Amino acid sequence: MIVNTSLYSGPLAIMLVLAGCLTVVSIVAVIRSQRRKPVAGRETLVGQTAVVRTPLTPEGIVLADGELWQAVSSGPHIDAGHKVRIVAVEGLMLKVVTKEDQDV
Repeated sequence: MIVNTSLYSGPLAIMLVLAGCLTVVSIVAVIRSQRRKPVAGRETLVGQTAVVRTPLTPEGIVLADGELWQAVSSGPHIDAGHKVRIVAVEGLMLKVVTKEDQDV
């Protein structure tokens, strides 16, 4: 018995083209999501400005993004009220530098 395959070639070709398009769209979406900067979490703190709440000698407390964080500065004593820039997050500790040190 001979089966006429010309009846199946049209729908099969359409399904293959649609599957290929879906694959390309999925790959593009994954690549875009990987390149996006984080919008929540500790990673978003790096580069932000924080206000010193207790003197950093070199450890103290800063207010960053509306929350109090333990912080350590690499430089000298920083008094309360000064602004610092967050350069790293290690666990629950922020590493900060004075805004003047960052601008140089």
